[in-house]
Amino acid sequence: MIAKIIMIIYYLICLFFTIITIKNLIEEKTSKDKVVLYLITLIPFIARLLRFK
Repeated sequence: MIAKIIMIIYYLICLFFTIITIKNLIEEKTSKDKVVLYLITLIPFIARLLRFK
């Protein structure tokens, strides 16, 4: 039971960071380097949300 609660909290945290990173990615207008960094940062969060290992 407690493991499921921890797993849900873990996925909610991943979702939160994914949403914030996508928001920053959309708002970034000046630097292409930052866009690449945002995209690289998103890869592990999206993989976790899709439950890839």
